Amino acid sequence: MKTSLQFFKDMGVCDGAYAFLEAWFTANGLETYDYLAGYALLESLPEFHAAAADGGPGHDTVAGWLQWAHDLRTRPEAIMYFGDHIEEPLFRTHDGHLHESIAAAQDHRRRVFAELRRDHAAARVINGVRLGDAGAETWEVVDPARDDLTHYDAFVWHDSTTGLNHRTESLGEAVAFDAEQAEVLKRIDDAEAAAGIQRRITDESGAFRVWVEVGKGSSTPDYGGGDSPAS
Repeated sequence: MKTSLQFFKDMGVCDGAYAFLEAWFTANGLETYDYLAGYALLESLPEFHAAAADGGPGHDTVAGWLQWAHDLRTRPEAIMYFGDHIEEPLFRTHDGHLHESIAAAQDHRRRVFAELRRDHAAARVINGVRLGDAGAETWEVVDPARDDLTHYDAFVWHDSTTGLNHRTESLGEAVAFDAEQAEVLKRIDDAEAAAGIQRRITDESGAFRVWVEVGKGSSTPDYGGGDSPAS
């Protein structure tokens, strides 16, 4: 990963450390410098240790500034700064599954939430019960949003949390159950909308990798979402 004076400034380096870096880059006639080599050099330079004391909050110790510099390797905007990063053919869905293409990741996400909706639809079924002669019962699947439920004597549905059927003669209880299930469906919809796909990118040297969000409908990463350097 390359660095430059402008890179450090844009990454938010403190004034004291920037002044030291500016003098060092100028003295050595450098425009860019390798990140790892620079990090190792800073750790060993006594003059840097002295300059760090002039840094701002969080950078007013050598350890604080070096931690900030160390964390650059996990910041997507740092790895992508010069535009020479490598976009790997590796994608990660919200559930941690890895895929070799954006299409495969999108299909996996679609299937995961389609299955949740199928399970929800099965759990949401309400049967209206009509009582006949000699205790005979007729069950019909009903839709509270469409059917007149006043024609039924009882209602039965499956409680997916207990594995048991629930029976009630209360119309209000049946309607309340259906409303609760509608909220479950909304939560599934919201979860799918929030379930992003990430792509792994590597700096040009291959030393550091981070995950970044893929733009909606695109395989192009957006800034953000980095979590770990390469091991």
